[in-house]
Amino acid sequence: MRKLYRSRSNKKLAGVLGGLGEYWKIDPTIIRLIFLIIFFITAIFPFLIAYIIAAIIIPLEPITRKQRKYKVLYRSRKNKFIAGVLAGISEFLKIDPTIIRLIFIAIMILTGFAPMIFAYIVAWIVIPEKPGSDIEIEIK
Repeated sequence: MRKLYRSRSNKKLAGVLGGLGEYWKIDPTIIRLIFLIIFFITAIFPFLIAYIIAAIIIPLEPITRKQRKYKVLYRSRKNKFIAGVLAGISEFLKIDPTIIRLIFIAIMILTGFAPMIFAYIVAWIVIPEKPGSDIEIEIK
């Protein structure tokens, strides 16, 4: 039986969201984004209390525990307009970035722009950029 632990290696505060990501075998960045969106939608307080309770109740993972592998969400370095958030999501989902951008714009229009702009900025801060070199070598 799998056990839920707070992560030692993949944490920003207490390791609760990193532990949830490892438990469900998905990138903890996705869990963090969902948490932040719900955190602000619910006026901060309920999810802050839930996080504090989870940090107290969920045990810290043992030092000897083997690290799990999962697909990681990154911001794109090559196919970006602003910060590569939407292109990174499309690479993660293996979907054409134009579809993700159109969905984003449609939701942005329906919600009055501000929530989706805020969500994009939060994603820009939370999602790490894909590692790699900025230098492209030209082969002649």
